[in-house]
Amino acid sequence: MEFRFNIRDDINVRARSLIDLKYKDYSKEDISRAVAFYLDLILDSDYEKIAVGFGDISLLSVSFMLALHKSGKEYSVIHHDGTFNFDQYNHLFSHLFLTGVVNPENTERVEKLDFFLKNYPNFILTDTKLIESTAFSYHKSDNLIFDYSKNKNISVIDNNHVKKLYTTEKIEGSSINAAINNYFHEDDYVVIMRPFQHIGVGTLSIYPAFFKAKNISLCSNGTSWEEEYHNATHIHIDWNMINVGCSLPKKLRMLTSGGYDFNSNCMEYVTSRSDIENIVDCFGTARCPPPLAIRKLKNNPDPHFVWVNDFIKPVVSGINTLSFDTEEKSFDEFDKMHIQTNDVVEFIDNSYNFRIVKRLVITIRMEHKLYPVEEFKKLFREYSGIRDFTVSYEIVDGLQSPVITVNKQDFSFAYSMFVKFYIEAKLNIK
Repeated sequence: MEFRFNIRDDINVRARSLIDLKYKDYSKEDISRAVAFYLDLILDSDYEKIAVGFGDISLLSVSFMLALHKSGKEYSVIHHDGTFNFDQYNHLFSHLFLTGVVNPENTERVEKLDFFLKNYPNFILTDTKLIESTAFSYHKSDNLIFDYSKNKNISVIDNNHVKKLYTTEKIEGSSINAAINNYFHEDDYVVIMRPFQHIGVGTLSIYPAFFKAKNISLCSNGTSWEEEYHNATHIHIDWNMINVGCSLPKKLRMLTSGGYDFNSNCMEYVTSRSDIENIVDCFGTARCPPPLAIRKLKNNPDPHFVWVNDFIKPVVSGINTLSFDTEEKSFDEFDKMHIQTNDVVEFIDNSYNFRIVKRLVITIRMEHKLYPVEEFKKLFREYSGIRDFTVSYEIVDGLQSPVITVNKQDFSFAYSMFVKFYIEAKLNIK
């Protein structure tokens, strides 16, 4: 099974320039020059153990990730904790590429980047004014054809360890293919704000848009979103966008979600603000990126997940815990068997289609990473300084949903922490 994609000749990408901070329109030729620039940067240097850390979405970061894929180099993704603590893992890689932009209003991250540049010569920023001017005027062009069929180890650096995710590009390729075939149209105008942070956002939304759609706008923050969202016919929405109250276009052909429980409360939020033709919730895991399965939520009385990935197949243990495997045993080196999830499922009609009925361990997502509750409480206490808070749960659509409750005088600051660290939970006042 092979997966090969290309960027169409008439693609137009709107992205904010680092040089004058204005939105510009970029063509296929611009992207091909940037990919060629980064490909030479990666291949012409002796990078033994490559790690990648993510800022906010940018055209340069997409071009870099496409070049990194094409280079054939193995690499590890770093899941930072919201404080850009990449330096804590310096002993686990030879070079770190920090790709994506940083909101200038986030002074802590800006200062952290300055600290890295002064003290860590093996930290390489892919998004700078100099690189932008060089990349988009580079003397070479790439053909922008991308094959996702080779064997290659992709790992993640988490909790001071390097953990292997999978051993073949087909894992990502099959998910990109499933997204293209199930919810992207050639004439979509896709507006994207959710950053790479983990590979799943790439396969679910970013790569399929670049391999299928004609028009794309990239928004690194809420200010940019407010400038561009009205162009969209297709958006991907994350929990934080709902939490901060992002505006939605009056009409959409497609809205997708993934990585969190897109429950009836989320449905109410989006449908009360936009006339949406299709709403698709995508299923995957941090170890096996989405979409593996999708559920169509608009006007659907039985919105169960339908399996859409042709390469990865589900496996069920004796207690109906959902796991994955492939015919090529792509996960063998990772855990000697298959990838097991936290989800207990009910299969439907003797097929791969399923409903999630409960979770074995309750977690809370912060900065796009799932934390066990006790670890989350420790980090929230450390980052916010708030000592008096509780974590409880409410049942929404049959599943437990976390609720953080704080004192009235702490609510405003707690909310700012929710926004800053992308905490996916409900915030209440005692």
